[in-house]
Amino acid sequence: MPLANAHVDDTPEREEWKKGGRTVFFSAIGYGSSAVLFILTASVFVKPTMQATGWSTSEVLISPIATLLLTACGPFAGRMADRWGARRTILTGLIPYIALLALFAFLPISKFTFYGLAVAIGIAGSFAYMVPFNRAVAAWFDKGAGKAFGLVGVGSAVTPLLAVPLVTLAIYNIGWQAGYLVLAGFALVIAMPAVVYGIKERPLQRESVGPESETNSATDTSEHHSVRAVLRTPRYWIFSFSIVAVTAATTAFIANLQPMMLDGGVSLAVATTVTTLFSVGMVIGRLGGGALLDIFPGHKVSVAVTVLLVAALGALSLTAVGSVPVVVTAIGVMLVAASSGAEADFGAYFLLKEYGRRNFGSLYATALAFSGVAGVSFPYLFSSIRDSTGSYFWATIAGAAALAVGALSILIFGLTSPSVTKTSPDSAEPSTPYDGAPVKSH
Repeated sequence: MPLANAHVDDTPEREEWKKGGRTVFFSAIGYGSSAVLFILTASVFVKPTMQATGWSTSEVLISPIATLLLTACGPFAGRMADRWGARRTILTGLIPYIALLALFAFLPISKFTFYGLAVAIGIAGSFAYMVPFNRAVAAWFDKGAGKAFGLVGVGSAVTPLLAVPLVTLAIYNIGWQAGYLVLAGFALVIAMPAVVYGIKERPLQRESVGPESETNSATDTSEHHSVRAVLRTPRYWIFSFSIVAVTAATTAFIANLQPMMLDGGVSLAVATTVTTLFSVGMVIGRLGGGALLDIFPGHKVSVAVTVLLVAALGALSLTAVGSVPVVVTAIGVMLVAASSGAEADFGAYFLLKEYGRRNFGSLYATALAFSGVAGVSFPYLFSSIRDSTGSYFWATIAGAAALAVGALSILIFGLTSPSVTKTSPDSAEPSTPYDGAPVKSH
């Protein structure tokens, strides 16, 4: 249940954007240019690395290792962001991340250094990944939180449009290791200034609340106890499971979409076009999901459940690839993609609204940690089902079912809500949230 009761934040949304809009804008730039770019450009390195080293596809595939560590180490990054502030946390990861990319470019590559650098990038990158950037935004927003989280996520969809061609150019004109220097350049030249000069910290302050909430907040003066108390509640894990289920489905579709199209008899040109639409759908989902949450805050459960169920129907339409008009397949792909984008908003938004700002980083990162395992394993499950059955039919059914399970988890989360006023983002927060010293604003 929520940690404390509180009044409803009556700050107009336009004031939130006036004060926090700069942080949203630069968080989007910084997030899109830092550790997430290592994952989003990973496929570009596969063939050139194979040709240069003579290794197999599975041997050069290091993005699953990095992805797993980026989420698994997230709780440490989240806790640091809660205690010391988002900007300091991001820089703690961004500086070694840049250095590691440079080592990737210049060190003689053996399997030891190859995998060792991938592990190190996953660990360091977790401090410059999704959780700290969303933590920076969460400090400024309540009524506009959905749109704010959505805009940060758009950064990871827009930056690859520039990064992928530049990385490809470097690889095929200089060498595969030069591609990592391009990624280091994005982090150094774009992400670093965005974080240092663009992200503005906000000292969280205690607000006047009623006698009952003052009593409750007195029991939550310990940050450690507050996190532990939430982690003991079944509702938190029910909601976290929705993130796991949706991540499992959407990452599996992303990894297998083009071969799924080709297996259905679609031409390579059409399959490539439809696959490209996945990125478009994700952007629509990030912006649209966040906007719907802000427009209908009292019906956030209904919004999330509806979006995921519609996406499940879209996934079911992919069982008939090649047997239905291409436009039907394209719509189905975009619906699945939109759920992937929207789910990122749902996770941050629900946890912020339910448990407040003070421990947002720790709670959000913990919820995401298990989704990383699903995001790595479910694509392989899809491929295994295809190999054993000869088609993607049952794999697609499994993906649609995972989306439906995600919707069901959120529905149960909403139905089991305690009959008390939900926590506003500033409830039960001491005036000095970061280890006794407010973060200075710049």
